[in-house]
Amino acid sequence: MDREAKAELLRGYHHAPPILVLPNAWDVASARALAGVPGCRALATTSGGVARALGFEDGENAPAEEMIRAAARIAAAVDLPVTADLERGYGDPVGTARAAWDAGVVGLNLEDSSGRRLVPLEEQAETIRAVRAAAPSLVLNARIDVFLTGDGGVDEAVERGNAYLSAGADCVYPITCPADTVARLVDGIAGPVNVLLGERMPPPAELERLGVARATFGSGLASFAYAEAVRVAAQAL
Repeated sequence: MDREAKAELLRGYHHAPPILVLPNAWDVASARALAGVPGCRALATTSGGVARALGFEDGENAPAEEMIRAAARIAAAVDLPVTADLERGYGDPVGTARAAWDAGVVGLNLEDSSGRRLVPLEEQAETIRAVRAAAPSLVLNARIDVFLTGDGGVDEAVERGNAYLSAGADCVYPITCPADTVARLVDGIAGPVNVLLGERMPPPAELERLGVARATFGSGLASFAYAEAVRVAAQAL
């Protein structure tokens, strides 16, 4: 399947049930293992997991070229569509989007905060418009960081979500939103919503009932894998 077909397949998954659950891979081995899980239709990468596997910390500390190469290796290792978490674009979101597409990645997460501070709404909307113009087929998941930074709540998230969709995003991602805000966010945002899975979030079936289109794990799977490896090793030692 070529990139265009994979992109359209991924985009379509946002608009019809069941909810799109995207496991987050951090290297080729994890991607192949997760792609083999029954029911897995697409994969995402995790910026935190990929960066740490490369010897860096999350938060745009890894070189953009290394993050894109890692995403390219993951995309080439599986037959499924792959969307990459490439943070805020490493100082060049348009160039990063083009490079990701050229590398075989068909989707992209784009953050709206820098250094734990929200980027002004219109500035981020303009960035999304520029990315959409540069990579028309890329499935763009616009992250909304108001809950992460503490600079806003549901109303701010809804305003940003609708602005980003109008600017060309395919889906919006109010990361770390509290579970009790999900229904209000889905009701207020006029397009697909991505939710971060976690212990305090309802399971995917309940999120689907609330109208959530997409659910991801962030760096949670990588963290769990490392923690489990340490637990087993500690037990043996």
